[in-house]
Amino acid sequence: MKRLAVSLGLVVAALAASLTLRPAGAVTIAEKRAEAAEISARLAGLDEQAMRINGQYETANYELLQLQEKIAATRAYMEQTRREADTARTEVRTYAINAYSNGDRDSTIDVVLSSEPGTGVQRQMYLETLSGNRQDLIDRLRAAEQRAGEDEKALAVLERDAQGKVDQIAELKRSADAAAAEVRALNNRVQGELRALVEEENRRRAEAAARAAAGRGFTGVVNNNAPNPGGGAAGAIAAGKTKIGAGYSWGAAGPDVFDCSGFVMWAYRQVGISLPHYSGAMYRSTVRIAQSQLQPGDLVFWDPQGWSGEPSGSQHVAIYIGGGQVIHTANGVNITSMIGWWSSNPPSGYGRIAAR
Repeated sequence: MKRLAVSLGLVVAALAASLTLRPAGAVTIAEKRAEAAEISARLAGLDEQAMRINGQYETANYELLQLQEKIAATRAYMEQTRREADTARTEVRTYAINAYSNGDRDSTIDVVLSSEPGTGVQRQMYLETLSGNRQDLIDRLRAAEQRAGEDEKALAVLERDAQGKVDQIAELKRSADAAAAEVRALNNRVQGELRALVEEENRRRAEAAARAAAGRGFTGVVNNNAPNPGGGAAGAIAAGKTKIGAGYSWGAAGPDVFDCSGFVMWAYRQVGISLPHYSGAMYRSTVRIAQSQLQPGDLVFWDPQGWSGEPSGSQHVAIYIGGGQVIHTANGVNITSMIGWWSSNPPSGYGRIAAR
C-alpha cells in the first residue's frame, strides 16, 4: 500500500510539472519550428511550381504567337489564290461566251457556262476538246482552285493548333492562380512568432541551396570566338534598374509589369536591340559562352529543375550585371545572386548578344 501511495505521488507530481511547463492548448517551440519548416517547404514548392508554370506559359504563348503569324500569312495567301481562281474562272467563262457568240459552241460548252456542269464524264469530254490557250486557261483554273483548297485545309489545321494553345494557356493560368491563392493563404496564416521562424527557415534553406548549387552549377564551354558584348549592354542594365520593384505578370513586357523574358526584352529595347518574347528563343538567338566569360549585359538562362541533355533556356532568363549578380523578375524586378536565388536550380546556360 505504501508503494502504491509513493507511485501515485510520483504520477501526480509529474502531471503537475507538465501542466506547469505546458498550459492546456499551448504549443511548444519545437512544434512551432516544425510547422514553420513545413510552411517554408510548401512555399518553396509553390515557388518552384510557379517557375515551372511560367516556363510552360512562355513556351505556349510563344508558340501561339508563331501560329498566329502563320495563320495571318496563310489567310493572306489564301485570299491571293482565291483571287487567282476567280480571275481564271472569269477568263474561262469569257472564252466560253465568246465561243458561243462566234458560233463555235458545241454541246460541251455548257459545262463552262453552267454553275451545275453535269457529270464528270461531260466535263472530261469537254476538257479533252480544248487545246492551246483554252487548255491553258483550264489548267490555270484547276491549279488555282487546288491551291485555294489546300490553303483552306492548312488554315483549319493552324486554327485548331492555335485553339489548343489557347486552351493550354488557360489551364496554366488556372494552375498559377490556384498556387498564388495557396501562397496568400499561407502568408495570412503566418503571423507573429511563427513568421519569424518561417523567415529563419527560409534563410536556412536558401543558404543550403546556394551552397549545393554552387557546387554543381553549369559552367559551360569556353568560346574563344565569342564576340565582344554589344554596345547597348550598359544602357540595357541602366534601363532595367529603373524598373526595380516593378511587378510580375504573365506575358507582360512593361512598362510597369513584366514576365522574365518580357523584362529582358524591354530593357534591351530601350537601347534599340530587338529580342524575342520567349527565353528559349533568346537562348537560341545569343552566342554561347561559359560562366567564366560572363560580362555585364550577357544573359543567364535556366532550364526546368532536373533537366538533362542540351540546355534550352526555356524556364527563365536574367541579365548579368557583374559581381555574380543578375537583374530579373524574382518576386518582381529585383537584383539577386546568380547562384542560389532559385531553390537548388543553378543556371543552365549563358548567352551573349553580339554587337549590332
